Amino acid sequence: MYQQISEGQAWNNLINSRWQTERWDLNQTVTKETMQEIIDEVHARAPCKQNQVHYGMHVLDWSDTSLRNEIFEMAVDRDNPNHKYNPQTLSNWLVVFTGRIPQPISYDYSERNKDLLYLGLSSVEIGLASYMLIHSAAARGLQSGFCRCLDYDYEGWEAEILPKLGLEYPDEVQLLVGIGIESDSETETFNPHTNTWVESLKSLKYKWDIEPKPPQDEYINWYVQI
Repeated sequence: MYQQISEGQAWNNLINSRWQTERWDLNQTVTKETMQEIIDEVHARAPCKQNQVHYGMHVLDWSDTSLRNEIFEMAVDRDNPNHKYNPQTLSNWLVVFTGRIPQPISYDYSERNKDLLYLGLSSVEIGLASYMLIHSAAARGLQSGFCRCLDYDYEGWEAEILPKLGLEYPDEVQLLVGIGIESDSETETFNPHTNTWVESLKSLKYKWDIEPKPPQDEYINWYVQI
């Protein structure tokens, strides 16, 4: 029998059904049609200032394994003594968010350079769009993983990543989001380009224990009449 649930319960089910994911089942298929539906929803509903859209989205499957591998090799925390790589980027699909300067409607950007990409609008809009992206995916039973450990000094930028994405410089890339089907593996995920398994610990599924947020009263301020 169909069980009706409240809108509040539907939202709770949605936000509790996704988590930061680093292990992917590439034997299963996430169709282009499914990804198009997700992107359509982000395009139609993600808010952006005056609908100009201050970001770009590059949606990648595994058609070009070399490019996907270069992004994986670039997305590494080299400040970590063990050079922590980010297998979020080995997902069934990868969405690369970039800064974008829209064609001016009422603004004159002619005297501004690439530093504009670091200004608030791109960052705010990428945050809004990426959050909608992951929950649109979750509504379809898919998982997701954020990655912001980007090595802007990586040598593969000029040779592989920038020309294939149609970009001019590494700073344009702001955020990577993996979308796909979570693997049952406890310890690793697969890289089709190198045909190797990559370390990816399932124990990091819930990061609250190892990377807890500060208490709410440290960053949330209420202004109410008691």
